[in-house]
Amino acid sequence: MRTSITMSWLLAMGVASFTGCAATAPQTLVQSALADTHLGWQPAPEHQLAFSLATATGIARVELRPLPDDLQTLTLDLPGMQKVEGVQWVGENGQSAMLYSGVDGADGVTLQRRGHGYRLQISGAALERLRGGGVLTVIDYYRG
Repeated sequence: MRTSITMSWLLAMGVASFTGCAATAPQTLVQSALADTHLGWQPAPEHQLAFSLATATGIARVELRPLPDDLQTLTLDLPGMQKVEGVQWVGENGQSAMLYSGVDGADGVTLQRRGHGYRLQISGAALERLRGGGVLTVIDYYRG
């Protein structure tokens, strides 16, 4: 049986400078799908979307609405995650894809260790899968 890891992180809610789609605020593109998943918006260059994602259980889930056509990179800072085991996407139409499986990422997916967490970047072919919306799940390791 897997046991959840308890993490406590406070995120500074930032203001995004998302200019890739000026008519759409980033808050209308991504929202928490679990009560314990917290989002913090981060400044991002043009045609990019960046935010922080923290969770108390080790499983973070966000709902993505259809993304603008000119969006080129989606960046998630994952403060507090100790060893990301997987990143999965499930689309509105039931399609799914494992974007990261603990060792390697899909084409266009990079996961970098950063201080007290990770940075996940999704672009290229992987971003095209997400473009129509769906649910993105990031799973940290479990102790059991």
